[in-house]
Amino acid sequence: MSGIEREIEREYGRRRTLSIVWWQAVVNVVIGGYLVLDASTNPYVSRRGAEIVVLALLLGKIVLVLLYRQRGRTIVGAQGIRARNAVRTVTRSWQDIYDIRAELNTGGRTENAEWATYVYGDDGRRTLLPYFDDWQLPDFHAELADLRDTAAQHRGMAWELRPEVEDRIRLRARHRMVSAAVLVTGLIAAAAAFVVMA
Repeated sequence: MSGIEREIEREYGRRRTLSIVWWQAVVNVVIGGYLVLDASTNPYVSRRGAEIVVLALLLGKIVLVLLYRQRGRTIVGAQGIRARNAVRTVTRSWQDIYDIRAELNTGGRTENAEWATYVYGDDGRRTLLPYFDDWQLPDFHAELADLRDTAAQHRGMAWELRPEVEDRIRLRARHRMVSAAVLVTGLIAAAAAFVVMA
């Protein structure tokens, strides 16, 4: 094993505990408790289906959060970078990686962190690197710079901007924004329909 391969082997996992936003926990407990109570005591069978679906979604969210905290890792090795989250693992080989970037955590993808790290492929797709953020790493920006330097040596080329890949990244960012807007609109419409039908 060469010196470069030894240097590149890294694993980033949860080092600091993540605080749970108290009001989210209270809201989840209240909604879950209400749904369980109502589904078990409500004589109207027609309303139980919707309550069971909402309860299942709430429990599914809780299970995914717990799995992410248990399984989540960013693993850097000789073959590339693996981002392991709650249920799946995304592997990017060094030849497929276009860039590794720190971005402001505006979407709240990682709790307590101001900065999150993404790996971008030549196809413009981005993958969040679990626990590679300024909450888990005390000297986050230095660690990111060191990883980028070591990775550039390992992949055999410097990091350089390519306009065609930057265009793909911007296009995918627009698609994410449109998808999020459609999802929020759909959720609001479903909630309104649920209230009207109740």
